[in-house]
Amino acid sequence: MAKLLAIISSGKEAKERALVGVLFATNSMKYKWADEVEIVFFGPSQDLLIEDESFRETVLSSIGEYKPLVCRFVSEIKGHPMEKLEFARVEYVGSIINRLINDGFIPLVF
Repeated sequence: MAKLLAIISSGKEAKERALVGVLFATNSMKYKWADEVEIVFFGPSQDLLIEDESFRETVLSSIGEYKPLVCRFVSEIKGHPMEKLEFARVEYVGSIINRLINDGFIPLVF
């Protein structure tokens, strides 16, 4: 089976695309469609997490105890309140994404 890297980068302009990515990734975990799954929120999707309560609630109800990655750099330059991201691992994700791809994860961008 594959290892999946779901990069959620769509923002307000494509909220449905971001939701599809979250649901595909979480279903891949739940139903074991993949050996490993990592979810990374990057760029405009981080604004959705901060500003759109219904999007954040859908993400939280979908991920269960899993902690997705959120880009620290983007959050810092946009001044995102960290208390709204307590459910996630807030890290500098560029090198993490590259490492995961080198480790055989297949990137899917939503």
